[in-house]
Amino acid sequence: MKKTMLYLVILGCFWSCEEILFEEDITEEVVTIVAPLDNSTVNNTVVDFRWEEVTGATKYKVQIARPNFETANQIVKDTILTTARYTTTLPANRYEWRVRAENENSVTIYTAADFEVRESEDFSSRIVSLLSPVDNQILNNRLVNLQWNAVTDAVLYRIQILDSNDVVLQEETVTTTNIQLTLPEGEVKWQVRAENQTQNTLYTDHTVIIDSNNPRKPQLTAPVNNAMLTTNTIRFEWTREAVEGTTEFDSLYVYRNQMLTDLVTKAGATSPHEIEIADTATYYWVVRAFDEAGNQSETSDVFSFEIN
Repeated sequence: MKKTMLYLVILGCFWSCEEILFEEDITEEVVTIVAPLDNSTVNNTVVDFRWEEVTGATKYKVQIARPNFETANQIVKDTILTTARYTTTLPANRYEWRVRAENENSVTIYTAADFEVRESEDFSSRIVSLLSPVDNQILNNRLVNLQWNAVTDAVLYRIQILDSNDVVLQEETVTTTNIQLTLPEGEVKWQVRAENQTQNTLYTDHTVIIDSNNPRKPQLTAPVNNAMLTTNTIRFEWTREAVEGTTEFDSLYVYRNQMLTDLVTKAGATSPHEIEIADTATYYWVVRAFDEAGNQSETSDVFSFEIN
């Protein structure tokens, strides 16, 4: 069953200017590369880049050039990451890669390393690199386009869909590097292996969570419709039946007009929820439910209340 969670709606900046100014200066820090090291050889076209985290860094900039940055024919990758790891597929060739740490206030110098990618001569040792959906992605549409990178010398790809107990629910083969399938609700695994006339690679898998069900329509309970109130602290209450799937949350909206165009305030909230409203007037309020997959409920009925 979906869990109800407090969903905080935060307007404006997440940090004040003062907080940004006092963010740690990492200029003198050095990023330590873990792999691929300088002058190393990777015997696979799927390359796993790793480096040690830098204290005070909030992100990392990774660039890959062919054959190196000094005489680059091409900058093949240029990306920003929040983790100290990056995996991508590269054709057999010589490369140089570099990484630097960053935060909102400063950056380190780049740390670089040369490496060579070689295609494994053993077909069974090659790796299928999955592209989309990414691992643990949450989707609200059951019709999903699965995509992966090509494997040299592959004549077909075998795709399996497994449930959370690793029971195979569906198996397909294609000669292309994508397939569109209708996946079941809930958490499922999709995996792909490459095959030629005599050999196959190991399966590479990703997990995906499918939730295509909208949350139920919230039912307002207090203040009752057309309530006359003498307090400026309004206690809002509502109910909603949970639906199985990803985590749900509610948003409360208060308006000055019945057309719901003049917004007074909104809040991610659980019932009951209190809001201070200073002015004496008539107000209109509704609640709508959302979930992690991006599904939305119907808007609740519109209730009004008057503060005297």
